[in-house]
Amino acid sequence: MTSSSLIALKTRRSVCILMSSFFVMLLAATDARSQTVVSRTRIGGYSEDITYVSRGRLRNNIVILDGYEVFAVENLRTPKGQMTKLFDVKIPEINTRPNGITYIESEGLFAFNEVTQPTKLFLFTDTGQFKGTRTIGYLGGYVPQHMEGLAYIPSTSPSFPDHIIVTALDTLNGPSRIEVVRRDGHVDAEIFPNWPAPPPSDPDNPIYDTSFIGDVAFLAPNKLLVTFYTNAIWTIDFAGNVLAGPHEVSGANGFEGIVQMSDNRIVAVNYPQSLMFFDQNLNRAPESDRNDLIGLNLNTPRGVAWNSDTDRLLITHGLAPDGISAAIASVPISLDAATQVVDLTGTGFGTGQRLTYLPAEHLIAVASSIPRAILLFNSNGTLNSQINLSMAALGLNLGNPLAITYIPATDQFVVGFNGINNNPDQPAERRRLRVFSRTGTLVNTLDLTPTGTAGIAGVAYFQDSGGAGRFMILGSAGRAFITDLNGDSRIGIGLFGEFNIRVKLGLLGRSDITAITTGPQAGAFAVVDNAGGEIVIFRLD
Repeated sequence: MTSSSLIALKTRRSVCILMSSFFVMLLAATDARSQTVVSRTRIGGYSEDITYVSRGRLRNNIVILDGYEVFAVENLRTPKGQMTKLFDVKIPEINTRPNGITYIESEGLFAFNEVTQPTKLFLFTDTGQFKGTRTIGYLGGYVPQHMEGLAYIPSTSPSFPDHIIVTALDTLNGPSRIEVVRRDGHVDAEIFPNWPAPPPSDPDNPIYDTSFIGDVAFLAPNKLLVTFYTNAIWTIDFAGNVLAGPHEVSGANGFEGIVQMSDNRIVAVNYPQSLMFFDQNLNRAPESDRNDLIGLNLNTPRGVAWNSDTDRLLITHGLAPDGISAAIASVPISLDAATQVVDLTGTGFGTGQRLTYLPAEHLIAVASSIPRAILLFNSNGTLNSQINLSMAALGLNLGNPLAITYIPATDQFVVGFNGINNNPDQPAERRRLRVFSRTGTLVNTLDLTPTGTAGIAGVAYFQDSGGAGRFMILGSAGRAFITDLNGDSRIGIGLFGEFNIRVKLGLLGRSDITAITTGPQAGAFAVVDNAGGEIVIFRLD
């Protein structure tokens, strides 16, 4: 994956997070019916950051933030130690998946940050006990729009000993800066590295794209390592002077986290969750590399649909082992296996997102961003056809599709879009569903503004117990609500219903939803969470 693609991936995710950050209060369920979780499992991983513990119970462990979970890997050259889950950070105080983790040696505490609350650090013990928050006091009223990795400066450092480093972005597209923070939260300094311009002979080389810092690490005795969403590592001093770099790493997909260990070796998280090892001079030590698989290795799941022909779930995800290429896997209701059915990247479509299924024609439908279309695939993984969603002929620019479902009775698709950045109509577009015919003709527009949602993450068509068609919609602030096919949820509020997936399903994030229409779990629903790499099957009782 190119650095621009990785930045776009992070930016799209951040836009969705920021859009819902105004609605983080948990809502009480309004539906008289309850929601019962049938099963749940992690199906994939995505490591956001790493840190290193040099003392205490977890001494000599690399600690990884993956989704909402924290794992430890003992730093052994051979044999390689097991990866062990320590705890998770699913607490009411945290709104979404944290971006950074570091270990504060002087206190024996882990610190986390998350983008919807950029002025806070969240503290946990090594057993997962929440110890409260500390407020970051930025200089001059500055507040970053986005944050990434954290790091700790040890007490042995001649510069800012016993401090915390926060990577901060002025906007979702940069520029980036480095905040040096006292443990009490006061910012003592800001570092603005003087990154070099690309050489005139190679002005478009993405290796010099320094707009989006991924992580920073202390490099003994008095330097910093900096990573971006490229396959390069830079070395700077505390004044921001570039001392070395870009150090290009062959085989890397983009680094999320980096840290130096007590034996002076360096380890970095290669997207999405493999560890790459180096000596203190950044020479590769591939014999120590590891790629710990989580769940079914369906990393960064984004879409889910029910295949009524096979009684199995279809899930879009990053293709193993690199986690970069897009693919669709078939997963049984037992959630214990996965088989690839469509290689999206191999067929030329690497931006597949949400899914739906056409049972009468045995077709898998994928909402694609490039091209902006509905892609229809046969059951053997070959491309059948595509439906243009660009809407240029109508003078509409709806943005990229974020949600899709299919209505068999009318042979129509229902699609939600993200709007266009910096367009005044963008917030309104995120509250709409567009209805399309099989030829791509815009048939209708459903305005969900009266529901109070700020956006739509996923939509599923289903029939209620009386046979009436309904939509189950994943809205903002963890809301899941039911409307009729006109998008109306106000008629018979007790009948249609609403609940909060954070409260009822234990999901802090949500990417897509589908109705299960056949087999032993007919009548249930499945939700995938991209941020946590998790799937939950539940029923409305």
